[in-house]
Amino acid sequence: MRFAAKVRNKGHGCVCHWSSELKHPENITLGERVVIGVNVTMGAHSPIHLGDHVRISKDAVIETAGLDFSTGAPPYRHISAPITIEAGAWIGTRSIILGGVTIGRNAVVAAGSVVTKDVPADCVVAGIPARLVRSPTAAHIEAIHVDQV
Repeated sequence: MRFAAKVRNKGHGCVCHWSSELKHPENITLGERVVIGVNVTMGAHSPIHLGDHVRISKDAVIETAGLDFSTGAPPYRHISAPITIEAGAWIGTRSIILGGVTIGRNAVVAAGSVVTKDVPADCVVAGIPARLVRSPTAAHIEAIHVDQV
């Protein structure tokens, strides 16, 4: 089935590679000019919202659902929480974004990272689990926001 038929809640100019897997596409909302790359998996048991100009690189996994290991012995119950990726964010190759996370505006998730907590706007995170590796200076933030006006 074509991307346009699967994801009805999307802005203009969105592109999704044919190899991407979109689970529960009715729960996915895309802003303007979102790019979803090769072999991306999006599991939207809970809502996934991608802001304008978001880029999702090759083999990234964005998954709202998981298992609740705090309940004791198996079988574990399924849980899910929404994911928001704000405008201008870039998700690197083979990154994993887990449920309940918000990726801030213009943030970058480095390749291979596992994001389990919120990422502030205009920051770069990397690693397993993802940790802050660069936060912008005040001058850098001002320049970004002036360019977007």
